[in-house]
Amino acid sequence: MIILPDQVIEVLDRLENVGFEAYVVGECLRELFIGNSPQDFDVVTNAKINDILFTFRDYRISEEGAARGEILVTILGMVIQISPYRREVVGNRVMYAEDLETDLARRGFTMNAMAYSPKTGLIDPYNAKSALSGEVKQVVAIGENVTINVKVGKETTSEVIYDMSKSFTIQPSRLLEAIRYCAEDEYEIETKTRECMQANSSCFEYAEKSAVREELQRIIMGKFAARALENNASILKYVIPEIEPCIGFQQCSRHHDFDVWTHISKSVGYALPDPIIRFTMLFHDLGKPDCMAFDAKGAGHFKGHGERGRLLAEGIMRRLEFSKDMSEQISWLIYHHDYPIPEDRKGLKALIRELGHTDLRSLLQCEIADSRARKIDTETDMTVKLRASLEALNEIITNGECYEISQLAIDKRELIERRLVKDDAEAEQLMNALFDVVLDKPSFNNRLMLLDMAQKSKSKLDKIVESRRKALEEQERAKEEAKAKGRRSEPLFRKRK
Repeated sequence: MIILPDQVIEVLDRLENVGFEAYVVGECLRELFIGNSPQDFDVVTNAKINDILFTFRDYRISEEGAARGEILVTILGMVIQISPYRREVVGNRVMYAEDLETDLARRGFTMNAMAYSPKTGLIDPYNAKSALSGEVKQVVAIGENVTINVKVGKETTSEVIYDMSKSFTIQPSRLLEAIRYCAEDEYEIETKTRECMQANSSCFEYAEKSAVREELQRIIMGKFAARALENNASILKYVIPEIEPCIGFQQCSRHHDFDVWTHISKSVGYALPDPIIRFTMLFHDLGKPDCMAFDAKGAGHFKGHGERGRLLAEGIMRRLEFSKDMSEQISWLIYHHDYPIPEDRKGLKALIRELGHTDLRSLLQCEIADSRARKIDTETDMTVKLRASLEALNEIITNGECYEISQLAIDKRELIERRLVKDDAEAEQLMNALFDVVLDKPSFNNRLMLLDMAQKSKSKLDKIVESRRKALEEQERAKEEAKAKGRRSEPLFRKRK
């Protein structure tokens, strides 16, 4: 049973009361049908743009998308999109249609080509119901009957076939859209649809770069991203040709149970759901096939694959028009994704000083995902150690622990003013000594404690200096006494009898 929000029912009622047809369509209807709760609702009608504007003149209206045939109406806090029937939308150009079925046919996949209103019930011309009601929800492309000429022997006969190609040739980004459904929910691409996608993979050449990038981002951000990437490599390789050498490429290493592409796919799935982290994992090992070398025991090694992967990723990101800031962050993480992480807290603080805590946190998140995707057992010793380092990093930042000398509770100026040191050089030496103590014992970063340690250090230093001075004076005095006595003070040499 499909239950619509009151605001949507109000839109349908107002249009129907003035003599127009009105239906809920698209992804919102699909989500309602499978029991989810969509936030965005689309309504189509045979009313024209001006008719829609007049009908909802008493409501808050946005005409920002009017060039595409889209009017946004706000009713009790809910924004609802209302559109006339459309045949095709390309950029900001639109071709309108006269009937509902034409509007539904342009939607690419059967599951998005249903319409509903409480007055007429469910309209399902492409049998989307069967694709969504089985044990596994299926992505099925909308096709059309096409007559083709087939030569049998010397005779040519006509044959009618169901051709899905138009769904992808009109809008090439749908090739990725189909994979996106598999990544975001538990869908599978129907066999004939998959065959059609592979046959029309060359359409990617004409796809809008922004649309491809957005669909790719939604794929890697999906809950089932790992499975979607692994199962659809044969199509994705036409979007990113750099992944083709990775498919089935065995690593011949005791550290890896999977081929390169399977490892990449799993690492994306294990990564934090952040676009920068997940794109990093998608690109991080693309350089491995170019860098493989074998040792004397036949084990595979990939020296320099971080740098090679960075270069390949930068080429991909330029093609797909990533923002400069995003490209730089991803590139840096790919280059450093094998960076050794110290296990001790003091070493970790040194790394925070070197890389910064924000970049180090992102790097650790990448390395954890990478480590988990190497073996069938995701919680290896390396993964546990990396998690501990991430936890320690978070504690250091949250607790405000000192990891830079500038964070000490005292500074050189105070040491000089209190005459604990003579000059800047001595002050810097003492500050470094105090900083070394605080790195091991964060609780010692207290002004009074540090001053007390500095005072004790100065006292010890003064004692050492004084003892050295006395020793030198004693040596000088001994020399002077020896000189004053002359030769007679020396022991006489006596021959043996």
